[in-house]
Amino acid sequence: MHVHHHGGEPPSGPGAGQSRRGFLRTAALAGAGAAALGAVGATPAFATEGSDGSASGWSDGVGRWRPDAESPQFTLAVMPDTQFLYWGSQNSINRDPQEESFRYVINNSGSDSGNNIVFMSHLGDLTQDADASSFKEVGKAFDLLDAHDVAYSVVAGNHDVSGDDTRGSTPYLQTLGPQRFKRAKTFAGSDPSGYNTAHIFRAGGQEWLLLAMDWRISAQGFAWANQFIRDHPKLPVIVTTHEIVGSLYDDNVYPYQYGDADDNAGFSAYGDQVFQKLIANNDQVFLTLNGHYWPPGRTTRQNAAGNDVHLHITNYQNRYFGGAAMLRLYHFDLARNTIDVETVAPWILAQDPDKRSTLAARQARLTTPVDYFSMSLDFRQRFAKFAPVPVRSPRPADKLLVPGTLAYWRFDGGGANGTPVAGDLKIRDLSGHGNDLTVQPAGAPVPGSLRGQVSKVTVSAENAPNEVAVNLKDGNPSTKWLAFARSGWVAYQLAKPVAVVSYLLTSANDAPGRDPRDFTLQGSNDGNAWTDLDPRTGQTFTGRLATNTYTFTNTTAYGYYRLNITANSGEPLVQLAEWDLGDGSNHALTWSDDYHPDQPGHASLSFAGGKNPLHGAYLTTAANAPLNAETFARGYTIEAFLKIPLDWDGTNNAWMAVLGRRGKASDAGKSGRNTDPQEPVATLSISNNGREPQFNCYPLNQTYPTTNWGHGLPEDTWWHVAVVNDGKHTVMYVEGSPVVDNPSTESTGITSLGLPWLLGGHEYGGNIDQIFHGWIGDVRIVNRPLSVEQFLTGK
Repeated sequence: MHVHHHGGEPPSGPGAGQSRRGFLRTAALAGAGAAALGAVGATPAFATEGSDGSASGWSDGVGRWRPDAESPQFTLAVMPDTQFLYWGSQNSINRDPQEESFRYVINNSGSDSGNNIVFMSHLGDLTQDADASSFKEVGKAFDLLDAHDVAYSVVAGNHDVSGDDTRGSTPYLQTLGPQRFKRAKTFAGSDPSGYNTAHIFRAGGQEWLLLAMDWRISAQGFAWANQFIRDHPKLPVIVTTHEIVGSLYDDNVYPYQYGDADDNAGFSAYGDQVFQKLIANNDQVFLTLNGHYWPPGRTTRQNAAGNDVHLHITNYQNRYFGGAAMLRLYHFDLARNTIDVETVAPWILAQDPDKRSTLAARQARLTTPVDYFSMSLDFRQRFAKFAPVPVRSPRPADKLLVPGTLAYWRFDGGGANGTPVAGDLKIRDLSGHGNDLTVQPAGAPVPGSLRGQVSKVTVSAENAPNEVAVNLKDGNPSTKWLAFARSGWVAYQLAKPVAVVSYLLTSANDAPGRDPRDFTLQGSNDGNAWTDLDPRTGQTFTGRLATNTYTFTNTTAYGYYRLNITANSGEPLVQLAEWDLGDGSNHALTWSDDYHPDQPGHASLSFAGGKNPLHGAYLTTAANAPLNAETFARGYTIEAFLKIPLDWDGTNNAWMAVLGRRGKASDAGKSGRNTDPQEPVATLSISNNGREPQFNCYPLNQTYPTTNWGHGLPEDTWWHVAVVNDGKHTVMYVEGSPVVDNPSTESTGITSLGLPWLLGGHEYGGNIDQIFHGWIGDVRIVNRPLSVEQFLTGK
């Protein structure tokens, strides 16, 4: 960063005359990615303190550089402007802070360090004066990294060089040019000038490309960088340079008045050029890091492909001891799809806490939202266009029949995606033991309910906040829509146009005089012009919470449907509990090509079940199936893949069973603590409390149940759930991880009344009372405990 100087004039970049406050007063953001804020200019000089000259309390020990390249957790260390440590023309040199940061980088490589630093990038302005004497000392500091084979990159800042990258030889290039990296395994090349370099490092089991670009990139520099990216089309790219974005707030008070911490930076005029010439059209670039300006800030812009690019400015030269060579640590966690960012000062952390100065103590770790934060980033999705993750191939069923397999059901080789499972179809038990499944309907048939496709509800009037129109699609007749009028309308917008041929209306809980009497179902393609589809007059309901079904002929797919009520049954108010549209197809149980990425079979069954009223279809073993009598006295492993949809509702879908065994606990002679005499002897279900998986089982050796509880399962995500019993204790696993609530109660086997097993159906009091809503994939039952490595997800 350009500051005021005493003595010789150092090199400086464009726009050095405008003040920081002037920039803040005049800057204005343009549209996404196209902002040109003007140059951020000079800030008053930072009065550097002299070094105390003492190394007491510092750690001089250096370990071994040993990054774990395969761990899904790794760290990119970033060091911004360290210029005030190297002002050789003023006889002011302080290598200690930077060398201590370098020791920190080395000692925090490797997974057991907790950080697993795999690469370090310096963002430029290594010196204050670009003097050869300064770079001589910088070179000595970087010798520490070279001596330990550390993977790193550097860029030149405006205090290191002048002009663009065609400038020729400089002390910077002589000290930190490509020749310095000739032994580095991560060095991938440089442009002809030597000021722009490429580095490829391995982390998280894959390779990453980091471009270290000059302070001012020439046309040939841009051309080289673009070509290098094209030559490595599958690598995610991080761009580091000295200037792209600057923060949109000032540093006049601390803690900073930083505004929106996630969007408080904007392009400089030059930074916008970098974005347009190097970043916008290269979808592989997902993160840029620059120094130069202060305070820290960040923003997000979309590239030409419509994907986010994260742009960060980090610089601490305005802080105590010129920033003390602070490190910004980007902790990548590929398993969590998150980058956690923190800022530390190793030179200060290495000092005896009791001997730190007041200012040093304040700067050991920075924890404001601009220095300590997390970024959500779905790495697979973000990189999918240029580096799609290979799909795991399906595995033959016979390879999954481990010794002791009693039943194995999977659904590949069935019907086309979205087509109904035929009612007379038998789904074979692939273990060969004859535990085949047949389809059983439950409750009223589902005439192609479109409840899950309603994306928006509009209404003529409603009684907020409780008796509102959205209640009409919640599947719960105990809620309702009410309007203070004898007429009114409600409209649904669907996720996509559908040809509706039926609809259901459910009366509300009270006052029959409020029921709709005369109404017309209408369709529209734009929500404005309506076509009458089914007019009705003189309609009545048989009672409260009663459902009427209406069918009509229609072949046109509309994106909007409206129930236009022109008269009610006499009272001043109109109300209705449920309104459901149907396309006439059988959605109760359908084939699906959706599956868990580690599932052997690449298919599943889609269950459209629930209650209020009970509806859907489930699968059951035959009355004489061998599995019905099995008691698992020596242990068992039960595995299932499942996915819960976004329209899952606790009122209608709670306690839906993935898998269960028929037979009431009371009929099995069970009693005692936590016993419900009406519940089945074994069931793997999804609770009403945050969609938690629960395995409730009455073992052979107890009169009461043992219950394993998992954590809440987010919707629209595939999960693998396993229950393992070793003959004495039962443990539930989710995605191969043991859950917290696994009881220590001794539990042997599973009580049997010789009755069938159910897939997707839940029994209570001897009757089916709930049907699964969502997807179920492969299911396997083994008569012995398996290790996690032996699960269906095993590699």
